[in-house]
This record gives sequence, C-alpha cells and structure tokens, in this order.
Amino acid sequence: MKVVTVGIRGAGMSGLSVARELLRHEPRLKISLFDTRPRLPHPLRTFCFFQTHDHIPQTMRHISWNTVMFRGASFERHVDVSSHPYTMIRGDDFFSSTLAELEAKEVQFTWRCSRVEIAGNSIIADGRNVTFDTVIDAAFDVRVSQSMMWQSFAGVWITTESPNFDPTVAVLMDLKESSAEAPVSFLYILPISTRTALVEHTTFSPTPMHKNYHIDRCFEWIRENVGGEIHIGGTEAGVIPMGLHTSSTHQLAVGSSAGAVRPATGYAFVRAQEHARQVARAILSLEPSPPAHYPHWLSTADGLFLRALLTTPERGREIMERLLSRAHGESLIAFLSGNVRLRDALEVCLSVPKRMMLRSLLRI
Repeated sequence: MKVVTVGIRGAGMSGLSVARELLRHEPRLKISLFDTRPRLPHPLRTFCFFQTHDHIPQTMRHISWNTVMFRGASFERHVDVSSHPYTMIRGDDFFSSTLAELEAKEVQFTWRCSRVEIAGNSIIADGRNVTFDTVIDAAFDVRVSQSMMWQSFAGVWITTESPNFDPTVAVLMDLKESSAEAPVSFLYILPISTRTALVEHTTFSPTPMHKNYHIDRCFEWIRENVGGEIHIGGTEAGVIPMGLHTSSTHQLAVGSSAGAVRPATGYAFVRAQEHARQVARAILSLEPSPPAHYPHWLSTADGLFLRALLTTPERGREIMERLLSRAHGESLIAFLSGNVRLRDALEVCLSVPKRMMLRSLLRI
C-alpha cells in the first residue's frame, strides 16, 4: 500500500526528525504530529555528541571541540578528538529550524493535547480519532517508564567579567564522590569563549535527582573555580533512561522508547537521527526495516556495567576513574560514542578493575 498520510505521536526531537526525513524522501506526504506540550517555548537543553557522521547539518552545530578532558581525584587527562570532534547543538536552534522546515511544507501540528493515544492506524487526541496510512510512536514519558538507572542533569549558562575558560577544551567529566543515591556524579564544563560556558551537573542514579540538586552542585563548582563577577544566563535540565526496561508497544516507534539511548552513557542524538532516516526509508520501501540500535554484545556489556554501579554504588567513582584514565584514547571515544567495534570495547573493559566488577556482579 502506498503511504500518503502519516500520523506521529510526539513532536520532540525524534518525532520532528522522522517527519523531516520522510518529507525529504517524499515531499507529497501529508504528515500530522500530536503532542501534549506547547509549541513554544522550545525545550531548554543542548544536544552533545561525537561527530562520527557528516549528515548533521553544519548550520545546526553551535560549537565543536577537538580536545576533551576527564578529571578525577587522582588524574587529569586530555584526549585529542579532532577526528571525531565533540559537538554541541543548542536545542532552540534544532527545534526552531526543524519546525520552520516542516511548517513550510504544511505539516499539521496539534499542540497542548491533554492526552494522545495510538490505536492501530489511528491517533486519538482529546477524544478526536484520526486514521492514517501509517502511525509512528515518537513519545516518551519518564513518569511511566522503568529503567535500570537514570541520567539526570541540570546546568546553567554563565558569563564572567574576566577570562575563566579555555574554549578549545570541553571538560566532559569532572568526577565527584559517589553515594548510594548517585553512584556516578560529575560536572561537565562546555566553554564557547573565554568568558562564557555551560556548567552542568549530571548523575547516574537509581531514580532521577531533582533539578535543584543539580543546580546547587553547579553553583558550588562555580564558587570554587570561577573568579570575578558572574552573569547567570539560562538554565537547562533533563532526564535520560539508562537501560530502559519498557518501550513502546507500537510496532513502529522511534526515539527513547524505541531504544535510541545508549544504556551506559545516555548518548542518543546521533543514533536518533540515523534511526529516523532508516525508519523513513523503510516506511517508503526504499530499504528494509532498520536493525537494532546497538549490537547485542554491547547492550549486554552496558547492562553489566549498570548492574555493577547498582550493586556497589560507593565504588562508582573508582570504576569510572579507572576506565577514563587507563583506556586507550581512540577506543575510549569510540566506546562513549556508541560507534564502537568489539575490539574497542574489549580495550575499554580491560581498563576497569576486574575484581571489583566481578564482586559487584556476584552480589546481584
């Protein structure tokens, strides 16, 4: 059957991406998106990733870094990532440009729905039932999802009167003490000039931490490390599943509930873009259905890592420090990005304290 009409539940990053990809391949499609959120304001957040492909539009990229830094209690390490620069996209840039592209192509949006449900090839929004040739589920709700762990984060944009930052280096993990509530805790600092940076705090934890908890950790870091007058700009916050137990029951899904999030790291943006393109081509019968997001062996290894953090949360910082300080640079970056070969993954796993990991896993 030729696809003419497409309905999409969820107008977040994944929903917009799959709509964009469908129209780039078949401009005559009639697409409708339904979301519980308002059109504005756009989500206040950033998307960061290692640039392993060229298909992310250059116009969306806010800034890239060719050097990243990891730091712990007993080490500080700089890694050259010029072959796969660490890249930031501002959420408002992504949403503004993608919405403008879709609205120019007469995509229909229904915002502020109190509830959106899928029934076969129909979308039911606030009692209105609309049938389509194809329905895609791009929605994800943290409140009704179960995950092995959660990555929660919040950050603040700051501008200082005097130079405080090195804009050539992105600090990806400045590891802090572990606790039962947060086995992994770290700051990351993404400077876009000598005076302006995003300072963000992140945890890997059994349950998401509150935004204010993260913001407080950010200001603690700022007071200890930044001198002179400080202007506070915008803030951002979010929650990402790590090892999602439940996913969409709909046969055609994209985004977090379809497994786009890398379990051990929380990276999802690039994989979500790739999956959106693959799903679009499959719907239009240009290629077979997309494969699983990550190889089975990698998902299994990620699951073991998360279990180790859950069973011995007080050792989380030690596990991360060993991994980040000892693994070969190229293998480490490949492992973090998810674009990893088995050889790279083995190289990284060998850097982790094996006795500690084994003891952790035996306690399950």
